[in-house]
Amino acid sequence: MIAGVIVPGRGYGPQAPLLDLAHEALADRDAAVEVVHWTVPEGLLDIGPEPFVRAHVSAALHRLAGRTPGAQPVIIAKSLGTHAALLAAERELPAIWLTPLLHMDVIAEAITRNPAPALLIGGTRDRFWLPDVAAATGKAVVTIDGGDHGLRPPGPLRAYTDALGAAGTAIEEFLSRL
Repeated sequence: MIAGVIVPGRGYGPQAPLLDLAHEALADRDAAVEVVHWTVPEGLLDIGPEPFVRAHVSAALHRLAGRTPGAQPVIIAKSLGTHAALLAAERELPAIWLTPLLHMDVIAEAITRNPAPALLIGGTRDRFWLPDVAAATGKAVVTIDGGDHGLRPPGPLRAYTDALGAAGTAIEEFLSRL
């Protein structure tokens, strides 16, 4: 049995499309879910957000373990939330990294050294998505052609819903393999 921790980005809350799809995929598997909610303090990015993210995710994992002992936790994080990669690597937890901050060596290295399975999803118009770095992690990778930091390609909404569909399918397939 799996259980999930949904971790938002800085301005991308847990109700936003990608994280909502992840929540639905977990619910479809009858998985317990802990959703992290936060208000990002002014200046956090200047001083380093990893301890802030770690504290929130650690607390969510603790709550989840209390509710579902023995379940395999999986972290599903967006952007700022991908600072949880260090914690995931230390605990060898599987994870889904949505638009991970791969320009930060510490995050890319943590994803790479974690022996647990991971899925990375990003878009080619996202300045933080580095396809070569994503591939070098050795993890499953989905790249959305033209996707920005929210995975939205330019053009009609259909292009966006197709991108969300591709991301949602990848999330479902990854969770089914755990």
